[in-house]
Amino acid sequence: MLHNLTTEVLTARLTDDRRRQDAFDAFEEELVAILTGVTTSATPYTVHPAKAATELRPLDPSASPDPLRPTTLDSMIGQRTLRPLLRRLVDSAKRTGHLDHMLFVGASGTGKTTVATIVARELGTRIFSLRAPLDMGVLNQLRESAQDGDVVFVDEIHLQVSGDRRGINQACDPESFYMLLEDGVLSTATGPLPFPRVTFIGATTDIGLLPEPLTNRFPLRPQLASYTVEDMMALAKRSLTALNLSYDEAVIGLFAGASRSNPRQLNDYVKAARSLAGGQRITGALATEVIVDLSHTTLDGLTASMQTVLSFLYRHCGRQTKDGIIYTASVNTLATAAGHGRDTKAISLLVEPYLLRRGYLEVRPSGRTLTREGVERAHLLIGG
Repeated sequence: MLHNLTTEVLTARLTDDRRRQDAFDAFEEELVAILTGVTTSATPYTVHPAKAATELRPLDPSASPDPLRPTTLDSMIGQRTLRPLLRRLVDSAKRTGHLDHMLFVGASGTGKTTVATIVARELGTRIFSLRAPLDMGVLNQLRESAQDGDVVFVDEIHLQVSGDRRGINQACDPESFYMLLEDGVLSTATGPLPFPRVTFIGATTDIGLLPEPLTNRFPLRPQLASYTVEDMMALAKRSLTALNLSYDEAVIGLFAGASRSNPRQLNDYVKAARSLAGGQRITGALATEVIVDLSHTTLDGLTASMQTVLSFLYRHCGRQTKDGIIYTASVNTLATAAGHGRDTKAISLLVEPYLLRRGYLEVRPSGRTLTREGVERAHLLIGG
């Protein structure tokens, strides 16, 4: 079978994209089945290499390989409302023996995985870190490996019940997943099977992708607040110190100002500066080089795609109206201009939120339109 699939992949005409992709998908599915001994999706859950067919490996929440990640609620920076709420939930769960399922919504890099790991650490239990969509093979392995009280973190949980499933195989059907969350049993062809009493913590970048029946299965939906400028400066100082780096004070403000209130982006700057500094002191000039030249970002946090969108609207999309010139274009047009093909999701997730938050862009039925502040910022971008 694998030989036939290999031949199919190699002989598929390059011009026949659909046939070539279908053949490759089938080849990859067969190869995964051979290597693991199970039918599995291409999700990055952690497994023992020698025991992939029978065992998932939980992560140890007390062992953080990344010195830039906080490991306890007390060591978190920012999230002044969330931290005391989580403390009360954890303390209550320790008394009752169970924590209800929890859902986090936030942009990539804002700490959803970190907070889930901290919750498991504070509970004193294990955590399984998975990514949706989860198929029945993964859930069966989880049923055999998990214990009562464990935490199961599922990233991109909207993929579990949406049509956008990138795994090789389809996820388990939504109703079966709902039953698992609500009743604690795994529905199979031979009947429901008991499942360990675990806490599922889901994470998504867009709550609009979650159907109501799924969100209703997560009684706890604490909010991740935006990080303030002061929070980002404190994070920058802690990250620089954690890596034992020598730096000028100006570096803190530069990294904080260009990070778009995103801790992961800030830490990426810090790591890049470490690489460029080569053991030398990190100066303001080097920090600027990291942001502008290496990351193609402005000092106020505009990525290359954001700059392209603002500049394109200003240069090519202006039209005269009775109220003056307006600069507007459809999302499809902006996605193409920014180099994302016609992937409007990339615009809505990676570009729009920050431009809207800064007041540079507004949403209209006809598309996206520059505000007065957006026109001024675009004018500066093109050297006006």
